[in-house]
Amino acid sequence: MRLRQIEVFYAIMTTGSLRRAAELLHVSQPAASKVLRYAEQSLGFALFERAGGRLVPTREARIMLPHVNAIFEKLSDLKRLTDNLRYARDGHSISIGCVPSLGLSLVPRVVQRYRTAHPGMELTIDAMHGSEIVSRILNHDLDLGIVFGDYTRDGLTALHIADIPLLVIDAEGGEGPVNIAEIDPARYIGLSENDPTARLLDMALDEAGIPATPPVRVRTHFMAAELVRLGGGCAIVDALTALHHPGLPRPRPLSPPLSVTCTVLFRADHALSHISQSILALLRNELAIDLAALAE
Repeated sequence: MRLRQIEVFYAIMTTGSLRRAAELLHVSQPAASKVLRYAEQSLGFALFERAGGRLVPTREARIMLPHVNAIFEKLSDLKRLTDNLRYARDGHSISIGCVPSLGLSLVPRVVQRYRTAHPGMELTIDAMHGSEIVSRILNHDLDLGIVFGDYTRDGLTALHIADIPLLVIDAEGGEGPVNIAEIDPARYIGLSENDPTARLLDMALDEAGIPATPPVRVRTHFMAAELVRLGGGCAIVDALTALHHPGLPRPRPLSPPLSVTCTVLFRADHALSHISQSILALLRNELAIDLAALAE
C-alpha cells in the first residue's frame, strides 16, 4: 500500500465514514473513494463493506489496524523530531523533561526566571519518569532531562547537580532524626521499584531488617506525600517534595542520613546550547536556595 492509501484507510477507520475521512484529509469524497478502490485492488481483498449507508471494516481491515496505528505513531515521532531539529537550529527554544517532584516548584521557578530575563524564547516542559526522559533525549525529543539518581547510558552525558536529602514524613508527627530501623513496615508507603530512590531505600530497609515489601507502593514522591497528608501512614521522600508539598507534617531527617543525586542529562554528541547553560545556572541557584531553606 502507498502512504496515501494508508492515510485514507486510517481516516475511514478513525471517522467511520468516507465523507468525514475526505473532510479530514481535505480532499473530495470521490477522490478518497478512488484511492480506497485502488488500495483494495492492489491488496486483493476488500477493506470495508457497506451496511446501512456506513462503511463497516472487514476482518482483514481490523487485523491491519494495529500495524497502521504503529505507522502513524512513527510518523508522529518523525514530525516531532524534525520540529525539534528545526527549533534547535533556530536557537530560540528548549524542551526540558523533569521528574514530577522537581516539577512541583523547582523547575517552574527556573523557567519563570529564565522567561523574565529572556522574553520571546520558547520553552516546553514535561513531567515524566526518568526512563522516559532518557528515551526522549536519545530520540531528540528533549534537550535536557532533570532526574533523580544515576542514569548512565551510552550516548548520554550526566551532570551531577546536587545531593538531595531524603526525609521522613509521618502522619503521626514526631520530632528529631529517625533511624530507618524505626520505620513501621505496616504503615510505610513505598515507592515504585523502578524509582532509583526506591532501590536505595529498599537496600537500606533490608539492611535494617525491615521487609522491603510495603503494603502500598506509589510511582511518585508527590503521591507518597499526599497519602501521608491524608493520614495514610509514613513515607521517605526527597527534600524538595517535603519542602513544597502543602499541608505535610514537619519532615524529619534520617539517621544516618541518606540522599539521592539530582542529575541533568543531555545527548553526549551535542554541546550544551547557551540556553541550556543558562537554565543549568538557574537550576543550581534555585537548588541552593531550597537546600539552604531546609537547613534553617
